[in-house]
Amino acid sequence: MRFETKIEFRQYLKLMYILTYRRRAFIFSTVLGFIFLVFSLLYLLGIIISDELPVFPMVFSALILIFIPISVYFSAKKNFYTHGRLQEQIVYEITDKEINISGESFKSQMTWEKTYKVQELKDWFLIYQNKLVANVIPKNSTDLDIVEFRRIVRNQNVKSKLKRDT
Repeated sequence: MRFETKIEFRQYLKLMYILTYRRRAFIFSTVLGFIFLVFSLLYLLGIIISDELPVFPMVFSALILIFIPISVYFSAKKNFYTHGRLQEQIVYEITDKEINISGESFKSQMTWEKTYKVQELKDWFLIYQNKLVANVIPKNSTDLDIVEFRRIVRNQNVKSKLKRDT
């Protein structure tokens, strides 16, 4: 199977937010941030009476609800624009034996046996080389046969989280 991809910054940013906010720690801290925000607003509106200004809840909710999304944005922007290969037109050739990836400035060949895992998200396939590094494939890629891709991955001895074929 052969197909082409080109990732735009908006797509990449959306993926980084999805990957960040899928983690339990970020979900928990975000919920906690909203709870502290509500508590702070209730204090400021005079509904909750206290002798002390709730500084900690205000600061914590601001950090969690403002700082984390902003830091994800700037981190994704820096990563996308400093790693030029992310912006290239990339051609994938995927077979039962290997994955060949070529861009405008690189060529790579990987065997399935060294692949860490393959994960399917709503709009993406992620082929992890290790716990932190993945090749990202948007599902809207030119000529990508999703059913065939899933079949190839399932036939490998690779940990995978794929959706069922419909």
